[in-house]
Amino acid sequence: MLASHEGPVLIVTGDSPMTQSSSLRALLDLYEQERPTCVLGTLLKDDPTGLGRIVRDEQGNFEAIVEEKDATPEQRAIREVNMSTYVFHGPSLVKALGELKNDNRQGEFYITDCPGILKAHGSDVRALPVLKPCEALSVNTVDDLQRVEAELQRAACGT
Repeated sequence: MLASHEGPVLIVTGDSPMTQSSSLRALLDLYEQERPTCVLGTLLKDDPTGLGRIVRDEQGNFEAIVEEKDATPEQRAIREVNMSTYVFHGPSLVKALGELKNDNRQGEFYITDCPGILKAHGSDVRALPVLKPCEALSVNTVDDLQRVEAELQRAACGT
């Protein structure tokens, strides 16, 4: 189905229940208004441990996502992180998926490589720092689940 889709493709993670509709709207609005090939939502995080870093060029334009396991010490100092929230032009995403390689320390195929692949082909890739701190909460353990439940209760009560 994806191979025949001509429009935008929104990708979010399944373990991040705090994804905000306002953040997704900001990514989709940029995509609709300016038609970049890819827009990724990013977050500025005080402690970016464990997350992929957003590398930018001297002008502040997106250059790459580097997973922490593959990052240099300088890249690990970057606070802007990838939260795997993307809007892709459908056909371009299909092309990038076909070029994925697993030549990294984990031997895994990272969808996070797709923006870099598209950038290497000269496509317009943007990183938009619109995500909120609560969107970094993910559920991988029972402790994570308790933190997310507490945050959801605070949000429901407006505290």
